[in-house]
Amino acid sequence: MAAAAMADLREAQKSRHIPADAHNERPEGSNVRQRAMVIVNADDWGWNDDATIRIFDCVRRNAVSSVSAMVFMGGSARAAALAREHGVDAGLHINFTTPFTGCEASAVLVEHQQRISRFLRSHRYAPLLFHPLLANAFDYVVKSQLEEFERLYGAPAHRIDGHHHMHLCSNVLLQHLLPEGMIVRRNLSFAPGQKRRLNRWVRSVEDALLARRHRMTDYFFDLLPIDMARVNEICHLARSYNVEIESHPARSGEHRFLTAGGLAELAPQLAIAPAYLLRDRKTEEREVLVASRASAIEIQSRQADRPGQLPHICVCICTYKRPDPLKRLLQDLDKQVTGELFTYSIVVADNDPLGSAKEAVEAMAAELKVPLKYCAEPNRGIARARNTVVSNATGDYLALIDDDEFPVSDWLLKLLKTCRQYKVDGVLGPVKRHFEHEPPQWLKKSSLYDRRVNPTGLEVNWRESRTGNVLIRRSVVLGDPMPFRPEFRAGEDQDFFRRKIEEGCRFVWSSDAAAFEVLPPARWSRWYYVRKALLQGANAAQQPDCDGRKLAKSMIAVPLYTALLPFTLVLGQSYFMTLVVKLCDHAGKLLQAMKINPIREEYVSE
Repeated sequence: MAAAAMADLREAQKSRHIPADAHNERPEGSNVRQRAMVIVNADDWGWNDDATIRIFDCVRRNAVSSVSAMVFMGGSARAAALAREHGVDAGLHINFTTPFTGCEASAVLVEHQQRISRFLRSHRYAPLLFHPLLANAFDYVVKSQLEEFERLYGAPAHRIDGHHHMHLCSNVLLQHLLPEGMIVRRNLSFAPGQKRRLNRWVRSVEDALLARRHRMTDYFFDLLPIDMARVNEICHLARSYNVEIESHPARSGEHRFLTAGGLAELAPQLAIAPAYLLRDRKTEEREVLVASRASAIEIQSRQADRPGQLPHICVCICTYKRPDPLKRLLQDLDKQVTGELFTYSIVVADNDPLGSAKEAVEAMAAELKVPLKYCAEPNRGIARARNTVVSNATGDYLALIDDDEFPVSDWLLKLLKTCRQYKVDGVLGPVKRHFEHEPPQWLKKSSLYDRRVNPTGLEVNWRESRTGNVLIRRSVVLGDPMPFRPEFRAGEDQDFFRRKIEEGCRFVWSSDAAAFEVLPPARWSRWYYVRKALLQGANAAQQPDCDGRKLAKSMIAVPLYTALLPFTLVLGQSYFMTLVVKLCDHAGKLLQAMKINPIREEYVSE
């Protein structure tokens, strides 16, 4: 029985902070799981041998789902060996405040961590402050712990949380020190009224910054206090949401409670996840759509592979007053390697009312081996131009690329092979920046034009989607006179992919089907990036997921980022401009919500 363990635990929790319940209703129409599934994570794995033994005892009894491992500590090596031998799901428990006790920690690392620890412990609000003079120390300590985890565990960390939750301090968040895309622990969850309003605002800002680059659970609670009503509320949330419970089995009371089956006794309907698993709440809703779509793709693939008839790809290009880059793109497309697996042609839609591209296209048509067609869309707007070029396309597949890009020689071949291999509706490739002249140093060092290169086969999230380098089955747009919505001056590609994914279409990445975007001197000015960010923010405000909560986050971000701008100047122009762009993106959102159009042009091209 767990009664004795619960008594011990109640004694322990008298002196601790008691997190309150989260009374949030499940959204209408969300998929309710048959049984509540909760992630129980054990912190401080590897702190010392005693902590590791107690946590491992919980692991063997299936009382916890996963562990958070400390490195450079006295028990780190033994803990890593146990995890690798027994398949324990371990993430990195990053440590800024507790002294390293392992012999692997260098004198330089110890010195940097001590400086950080003195700052973070100097005042209760210190973690909220960005310390520019410690930027290099934070960077060194985070990278060292990531590298040590990979050395000990044989693989990079896929999940990070912080000892004393210090991974949420301003230096870590604003310096983007945690690798993008990994799972990161959010703030503890509280309902309105259970914390002061300013406290909740700060937590929401931190969670918003995390959500832009990382995956998180929907709710996060401490194991304490143990209370029947609280556990039932957690069960209710866990039926529809990803919920994590933080535990510390190194503490005797929590260890006894977990190993005695206390959670199962309090809530028999509660299931402990077998690992740190995050489920998409919409996954179950899409399964039927995806299955039916997969059957349709199977039929299309058999039809496209008819003997004696190769599938045909139509390359679709939208252009606006860029005849010289367009010529370069057409020349590169004429040299595409087909491997005798497909045929292809090109369609160009000119969005300039004066038809500035017509002469260039007609001249190139006489030189190219591949068929080339010109069409005009005099009404300004990238969505209108895309609809025009798609409506003039023929064949089995559509390949979309921008007029200021150029692809690798086997671009179409790699996209097609990936599309067939994974039996999906489309494939997106990476777009990498290309300078033909030496740009300013701040631009080279910045990440303003860096886009993440995702591994081949990874499913596309619509928020990362674009049409600058993509192959889609033509059946995806057939029957839709306006697949791209004209009300979007930008962001029409994300809206397109969002709707198609909701319909059951699947798109994946191909890491080696690269295209290169030429960045001319006209795009080196700071004013260009300011205007572009304002336009992107304004269009993001038109996406259906931009609700009151996101606008509230922008209201917090604008004054916060403005206050931080002087500090980023100490780090350099690249950091300064990166923050300026984020600030303008949030400002564009707010201006659009107030029906103020920050940028009147359809395009920001220079």
